Amino acid sequence: MSELAGKVVMITGCARARGMGRAMAVAFAQAGADVVATDVVPGGTRNENEAGAEEMRIGWKGLESLAGEVEGLGRRIATLTGDVSRAADAERMVADALARFGRVDVLVNNAAAPHGADRRLLWEVPEEAWDAVLGVNLKGVYLMCRAVIPHMLARRGGRIINMASVAGKRGTQRRGPYTASKFGVIGLTQVLAQELAAHGITVNAICPGSVDTSRRESTTRREAALREQNPNTPMPFAQTPTGRVARPDDIVRLALFLAADQSDHITGQAWNVDGGSVMH
Repeated sequence: MSELAGKVVMITGCARARGMGRAMAVAFAQAGADVVATDVVPGGTRNENEAGAEEMRIGWKGLESLAGEVEGLGRRIATLTGDVSRAADAERMVADALARFGRVDVLVNNAAAPHGADRRLLWEVPEEAWDAVLGVNLKGVYLMCRAVIPHMLARRGGRIINMASVAGKRGTQRRGPYTASKFGVIGLTQVLAQELAAHGITVNAICPGSVDTSRRESTTRREAALREQNPNTPMPFAQTPTGRVARPDDIVRLALFLAADQSDHITGQAWNVDGGSVMH
């Protein structure tokens, strides 16, 4: 039996059919955990230049469809909607999770702002786009952690996994707000790891490179348009020593390890899952 059996895992940003949130929710359920899956709206948010054709083709209904998958694996699931960048929503979702299951053993901060006007040269980024990205990607991590940590402290144990990015280790053009947010997530991870280690709570970050999710559709179209304008435009993280982009299951396997008891002496780390494109 998996050591995650019977645990309760709360994951933000789960409503997209081809997203890491869904992949994680299903994988944790397969490992025997019950799941709290959240998103800002039941169907999630689409990125700039992303039509969502695959979801329409398969009849994907967001959190409702995910709930069916998890229940089909014999596990319980609570689906919640709320904006992680709003304190009241973060606190309500954690309270609802505790009311439903009585515990949260693992928090995965996966929610991310959709691609949009933030993917510009920094001086062309509107203030509202900056605020939206930093609000979800960075403030959302802070607020969700702040809401769940008192419960973990009372139980003297827990796991927090923050989704960062290799862009949080190496600045990249046309990704200024995103890069700033992910550098911030890694910093918060290190702070929390130090503050919580004595209480049996580990805090780690996962840093994917390019991943084959619905967000990649937006990235691919945007970068193709840039290349049409200027064939010499550099494409960050386009090449990897392994010769492929990551699949969601590449990230999921690391999340499962970091959530398990066997990782209890690992904290404050930012783990790259990028095929070797960034080696630090």
